[in-house]
Amino acid sequence: MKFLEVNKLTIKFRDKTVVNNLSFDLAAGDRLGVIGESGSGKTMIALAIIGLLPDSASFSGSIRLDGKELLSLGDKRMSAFRGSKVSMVFQEPLTALNPLMRVGKQIAQPLRRHNRLSARESLARAIELCASVGLPDPEQTVRAYPHQLSGGQRQRVGLAIAIACNPKLLIVDEPTTALDVTVQSEVLQTINELVKQHDTSLIFISRSALFFSSIISLIGISLPCSIPSSIVFLALSTESMSRFSISLSSIRRTSDSSIRPAETKPPHRRAARSSV
Repeated sequence: MKFLEVNKLTIKFRDKTVVNNLSFDLAAGDRLGVIGESGSGKTMIALAIIGLLPDSASFSGSIRLDGKELLSLGDKRMSAFRGSKVSMVFQEPLTALNPLMRVGKQIAQPLRRHNRLSARESLARAIELCASVGLPDPEQTVRAYPHQLSGGQRQRVGLAIAIACNPKLLIVDEPTTALDVTVQSEVLQTINELVKQHDTSLIFISRSALFFSSIISLIGISLPCSIPSSIVFLALSTESMSRFSISLSSIRRTSDSSIRPAETKPPHRRAARSSV
């Protein structure tokens, strides 16, 4: 069953088209990778899905999440979806987090808004979430401000906020940028464990096909049997767009693109159509 359906999505900024006639779908529990160079529109796709496109953007097409059309929702109704049905981990957590608010209160915000928890209940849950994403000394962490944490710790805080209300779709935008290799691996392992635990659909955004090839074992090999044994990749470039299906051990190029992963078996599932 299609959980997310994007149909003929076009996003423009004045005379510049950043996403052109994009269509793809995602089943519940599936994982989708969006590969694209800077300026290809991959982050704009994510912002369109969560209803956070800049005011200067114009858009057309359709985005349906769990049967609900998102592009026609007003700000109030979309804010009810954001955090509860769909959440996003942003590329740079230091700018995504409020520098004047303690980490615990920021994690507690979606819990109070969507789950109607009290201040005490939401703070207790925030501590549990800090532990679940691998933050050391959660009770101390919730009292810290973002600048007092390392880059990897801030990224984990962003992940804790995103999963606080158990969204059905998690969008992760280059979550390992500027992190060292060891921390990258730890963050990816945490993401995989969390989406597997909650059977969450995942959209993973990166600019590097090589990076995707290096994390297949981290985000794919331990998939539960109920999820298909391939990860469908949507590859974007400013010149063209192609589609990849990633098996648990290999990558294959399926159409012309400036991105060239290693050769393997072809995909057997749904097609994506676009020129981004």
